Amino acid sequence: MRAPRMRSFAPRLSVLLLVCLAPANGWALHTTIGGRAVDLDGSAEIREVIESNANTGHDRTQQTLRLRAAAELTSWLRFDSTTVGTNGGPTFQASKSGTFNLHDTFQDVSPAIEFEEAFFEAHLDRFEIRGGKQKFAWGKLDRTQPNDLLNPERYVDPLLQEENDRKIGIPSIEATYSLPAAAWLPDDARFTAVWVPFYVPYRFPNPGERWFPPAATPPTAFSVPAGLFTFPNGSPSPPFTVPVGLSTENTPTPAFTFANTEWAARWSGSIQGSDVALYYFHGFDVSPAFSLHALAFGEPDDNPRNPLGVKNLSAATVLAPVFRNIDSWGADWAYTWDAFTFRAEGAYVSGRPFSRDLRFLVTDPRSIADQIRDGLGALRAGAGRVPIDLGTSFVVHDAAEWGVGADYSVNGYFLLLQVNQTDVLHNDVDLLIKDVDTRLLANLRKAWLNDDLQAQLIGVYAIESDYTVLMPRLTYRFTDSIDARVGYLFIAGRAQSIGGQYKKNDEAFVRLRYSF
Repeated sequence: MRAPRMRSFAPRLSVLLLVCLAPANGWALHTTIGGRAVDLDGSAEIREVIESNANTGHDRTQQTLRLRAAAELTSWLRFDSTTVGTNGGPTFQASKSGTFNLHDTFQDVSPAIEFEEAFFEAHLDRFEIRGGKQKFAWGKLDRTQPNDLLNPERYVDPLLQEENDRKIGIPSIEATYSLPAAAWLPDDARFTAVWVPFYVPYRFPNPGERWFPPAATPPTAFSVPAGLFTFPNGSPSPPFTVPVGLSTENTPTPAFTFANTEWAARWSGSIQGSDVALYYFHGFDVSPAFSLHALAFGEPDDNPRNPLGVKNLSAATVLAPVFRNIDSWGADWAYTWDAFTFRAEGAYVSGRPFSRDLRFLVTDPRSIADQIRDGLGALRAGAGRVPIDLGTSFVVHDAAEWGVGADYSVNGYFLLLQVNQTDVLHNDVDLLIKDVDTRLLANLRKAWLNDDLQAQLIGVYAIESDYTVLMPRLTYRFTDSIDARVGYLFIAGRAQSIGGQYKKNDEAFVRLRYSF
């Protein structure tokens, strides 16, 4: 039974009144203090989700307040910060309110305040230096950029949140040097280096939340058939069923040492009208990967009617994130011709971890027959709890990531078509992702009424993995500050795939936003 929604009515009404009564020209402040520019702006929005499947997790009404402050401190130094407050949404299991930390993968906080970005930026002749908590946008493709490896993402609301909003700001220092013009150098040549002193992990919801991955959710019972193994006395094992629970644990992030710091570099320039860039990254992979291990519990039982010799038998699986160092070398290219823009991007990644479909680790008792036999023996001897090796939950391989795309804009229409592919090299284990995984992306947009009304259709189809994600949405701008959006999220495909595992999560949504 779904929880009642009455508690969300007051904050929902307050935000709605704020939006409706706000002045049409916004409340933004753009002024000068002591001859230096100061900017204060932001947005307030409310979103309602209507789930199409009663068996999925629930979304509460979500309220979001975003505040940005920027100030010129001197002629060469400025400060910029963004703070976001959220309440509700798919955080139905949230047990506390406050702020998010920078070392836990599983954390569910609502209401929450997050300091998304806060950095100082200095302009010194040909140098630009930024230090603080930052977000980066590297690469030229749409939505999936093989070279955008600095910022981890939050997967609490992975499809309705925009790409930049999903990113988690990281403490870092970025230095950019604009190379002087020279006949042997491309135009506008720039070299950028980024240093990240410690790793910040990706962020996942807790079990039971709407967007907790089904591929990481084992069945609630484990059935063992008769005769799977033979006891020491020579008798065959009887059939039995073990209840299985699921919990998560936050793997400690890599220690704060120089060896665990992250480095990235980018060189960019313009060659005969084409924008090109080269990339290198050394650090921890931002792509999620998990390990799954199990514990069996039980007590010795001398009852002759119990052939197992164990009572109160149960098991618990524990899901933990995996952090692995990778090295990535990449490049991208973009060229504009008439109303067309062409893009290409690729990267070779060394040592990336890939998760299996973890449900299958707790479905086939034959694969762990020896573990079950030995575990029962240890419980009969009074061990109380015994670790069970479920087998390989992730593998580490090199991979090639690449994509090409083109977009066309004319008479209010915008059409983008893109192909992305991931090639997992030298793999012989069934993974959640296919060894060759090709995804087609389409983005069609049309504006009317002086761009006040915009219709958009975003679609993704994975060929080998066989899943589809479609999101039509309609946005209307009432004033320069107030807009409303309605849409629908449709997911279909194989349950044993990255996208298809969420196929029961179709939803309609309505969003009202006030920008000031």
